[in-house]
Amino acid sequence: MTNLNGAAAGAMVIALGLAAAACSTPAPGGATALSGSQEPAARLEALVSLDRRVAAVGYRLTTANIELCASRRDVAGWTLHAANQYSDALRPVAEARFGLDGDRPGILAVADDSPAARAGLAAGDLLIRVNGQNLERGDGSGPPSHDGLAANVVRLDLALAEGPVTLDVRRGDTTRTVTLQPTQACSSFFQVDPSDEYNARADGKGVFISSTMAAYAADDDDLAMILGHELAHNVLQHRPPPEPLGDPDEIPATALPRGNHWTQERDADRVGLYLLARAGFDTDRAPGFLRRFGADNWRVRYAQIGHASAEARARALEEANAEIAAKRAAGQPLRP
Repeated sequence: MTNLNGAAAGAMVIALGLAAAACSTPAPGGATALSGSQEPAARLEALVSLDRRVAAVGYRLTTANIELCASRRDVAGWTLHAANQYSDALRPVAEARFGLDGDRPGILAVADDSPAARAGLAAGDLLIRVNGQNLERGDGSGPPSHDGLAANVVRLDLALAEGPVTLDVRRGDTTRTVTLQPTQACSSFFQVDPSDEYNARADGKGVFISSTMAAYAADDDDLAMILGHELAHNVLQHRPPPEPLGDPDEIPATALPRGNHWTQERDADRVGLYLLARAGFDTDRAPGFLRRFGADNWRVRYAQIGHASAEARARALEEANAEIAAKRAAGQPLRP
C-alpha cells in the first residue's frame, strides 16, 4: 500500500517460501488482514496499522545494518501515501482521515528517533514543496495509481541524497517550513501489498509483504523475521541492486559479499537472523514461528523447489542462534 522512503517497483516472487504469486490461501481461522465486507474506514485502518508496523520494523533493520549493505541511501524515516493511490471507496475516507490531496505525499507514519521525527513531522502532515519546488498534485481523474506518488517520491529521494532538505508542510490549515537532515540506511524500502495471499518477496530494491502475511506475524519480532529474510536477499544481492541516485559510490569494505545463487534461501535465513539480532529483535522466536507457520500452511511445511521444509529451516535457525549467542558471549561483532 505504501512505502518507506522509496517508490514501489514490481518484482518476481523471491521467497520466504510462503506461496506463489498465483496462489491464494486464507489465513488460519479466517483471520485475514482485510475483508471486503468491512466498512471502508475499518479497511483503511487495518491497512494503516500494518503499514506502520512494517515501516517501523523496516527502519530498524535498514539503519542498524547499514555497514553490511553494499547499496545505501539517505532516508527520512517516514512512510508516505497519497489520495490518488486509493480506490474510489477508500479515497474519500483517506482524504478525510489524513488530509491528503491528489498525488502530494502525505505522511502515514514516522519511525521513532528518525530524521522525520527529529524535524517534528507526524502522521497527517502533507508535503507541499521540497527545497522550494512544488510537489505535483496531479488531477486524480484516472483510476487509482501509485505513479504520481512515485514521481514525487523520486524527487524527494533525489533531494535527500543531497540533504539536508527544506520542506513546506501542511498540517490542517497551517503550512510551515522545516529542515530535515537525512540519515543513511540500507537501500531497500518496505511495502505492504493488500492481498489474501501468504506472500513476501524482494527484488533487489524493495521488500514486499502481503497484508495477510503481515497480519499473521502479529508479534513484531516475528514480522522482523520475515522482513529480515527478504532484506537479506537484497543485502546479499540475490537480485540486481537498485540503480544509484547520482554517481555510484564504491562498495564499502564492510559490506557483505554477493551471495551464492544456489544457496540463497538458506543464506537469507541465516543472514536475516543476524540482521534481526543487530537491530535488537528477539531471534529466539524465529524457529518457533517457522514451525507454527508450517503447521498452518502446507506449502511451507514440506520442502519445495528452492526451499527446505519449515522444520529443516527451523533447525538451521537454531544453529544460527547458537552462533549468535557464542559471538555475544565472546564479545565478537555480530557479522554473519
